[in-house]
Amino acid sequence: MTLQLHIEKLKGLDNYKAWSMTVRAYLESENLWSVVENGPENNEDSLLKDKRAKFIILCLIENKMCQFMVSIRTAKDLWQYLRAQHSMR
Repeated sequence: MTLQLHIEKLKGLDNYKAWSMTVRAYLESENLWSVVENGPENNEDSLLKDKRAKFIILCLIENKMCQFMVSIRTAKDLWQYLRAQHSMR
């Protein structure tokens, strides 16, 4: 049995809540959420998990939004930025 997932890309305020819940659940299932929540530790495994988590998150964001995230280094910083920009104000 093969499971194929489709996660809609983040477009903005309209789909942020559903997007963030789905992406978080996916990252948890891949054992990557702790690096998003706490930031990477200073070891190779944690740094690789951080890079993977950041890549997954960036792949699930509309391309036009990525131009504002060039200097963001970690998955944690990226997640916090997205939450600040798109959660209800």
